[in-house]
Amino acid sequence: MKGITKLAICAIVALFASLPTSAQQPAPKTLRFMDFNIADGMWFDQFNNYDRFVSWMNAQHIDIFAVCEAATHWDKEKKNLPKNDEARYLPGKWAELAARWGHTYTALGAYQDNYPVALTSRYPIEVIQQIGGNKVSHGALHAKVMGVNIVIIHLWPQQYRKGDRTRTKGSGGDEFRLEEINYILEQTILNPKYANEEHWIMTGDFNSRSPVDKPFYDKIYRKKPRTFNYDVHTRMREVYPHDVIQEKNPDELQSSTRGKSRIDYIYCTKKLYSSTKKAYTIRDDYARTSSDHCPLVMEFKTPKAKKK
Repeated sequence: MKGITKLAICAIVALFASLPTSAQQPAPKTLRFMDFNIADGMWFDQFNNYDRFVSWMNAQHIDIFAVCEAATHWDKEKKNLPKNDEARYLPGKWAELAARWGHTYTALGAYQDNYPVALTSRYPIEVIQQIGGNKVSHGALHAKVMGVNIVIIHLWPQQYRKGDRTRTKGSGGDEFRLEEINYILEQTILNPKYANEEHWIMTGDFNSRSPVDKPFYDKIYRKKPRTFNYDVHTRMREVYPHDVIQEKNPDELQSSTRGKSRIDYIYCTKKLYSSTKKAYTIRDDYARTSSDHCPLVMEFKTPKAKKK
């Protein structure tokens, strides 16, 4: 009898060990998602063992964390570090860092310059594709967590076109960003192979402004009127129906920079937005000090698993 009991216990243990990690954990009722351009691999805390960053992250209780500028590449004087320098902690040790705020899963976008994107999560990450090459600047990542497709991007930041050695202002930066966004959309949500996927988030540093914010900019720059190119977000709004931060805060411009501009966004599909509880921009002391961007947070109900 004892032998049978031991065999039964071993069989149960073996069964659970063979199950995917997500099957061993009950699905949470809600998920807290954050997007944050952490500025040069969180250079602010790079030489402080990231202790302030980790403490701050633990206080946010984030389940899924999308990161822009996920590589360290400066020394204390903001001079480029050699690639073999130990201070280049990221992106190689994202798993080690993310574990300090309870995220045991990490993924990296196409690493083609010093500004890759990354993803960390409490729940398993399925990497669908790393999007790189000459058609994008810093690269992108398409991954899936808890049934949600997450596309993290960081568009070209300059006024001149990528590859333009003359660096003439206004000579193609807007056009290149539009080309980037179209390419990423074609590789992800517009790709026929993903036609049955209903839950999508596209997030990151778009380095461009949205037409829905024009009334705010008109007031901000009323004494010295400025015009902005809205093509990137006009295109985004044709594909992704919901600009989450703006829709949850329609009466204010939630600037994502230290100034008065919104260039970081969370877009999502109708199915996901219908279960979104809240979304906002964090502007606390740490966020304002550590980066030139502010983090965005979105909280939504966990999608129900599809029946097989």
